[in-house]
Amino acid sequence: MTIEVTGERKRTYHPKEKILEIFIPIRLIRRGGRTHIQTPDGEPLALEPIEDTALMRALAQAHLWLQKLEDGEFKNVKALATHYQQNESYVSRILRLTMLSPILQEKILEGESIGGRTLADFMDGVQALWKDQLKLLQWE
Repeated sequence: MTIEVTGERKRTYHPKEKILEIFIPIRLIRRGGRTHIQTPDGEPLALEPIEDTALMRALAQAHLWLQKLEDGEFKNVKALATHYQQNESYVSRILRLTMLSPILQEKILEGESIGGRTLADFMDGVQALWKDQLKLLQWE
């Protein structure tokens, strides 16, 4: 798949709205299952990919499952686990991720370093108080 945008680079200032409009023709090239951006001079645009880790996926899954429980879609964790063909214990441990401090959750989802911690470290449990969680990771 290749999508090409043709035209010239151009900048237009709209004084009434105080907006600067910038048009840069690009080319989107799909290689190896990934989309790359190529600028008009043929150089690929370097974008820092966000690491898709097991911890990130588990945190997202935990919030989805919690929402389903809160919405009453499932009566309890056992029903949720049965529906998703998972062990009840596993679902419970994943759901614990929703109790991590908001700062910690944000850092996980942004792919920032969290002191070398892995999904297994968090599934074993962490401190209940958010300030203690941050101390554990030496952020305070």
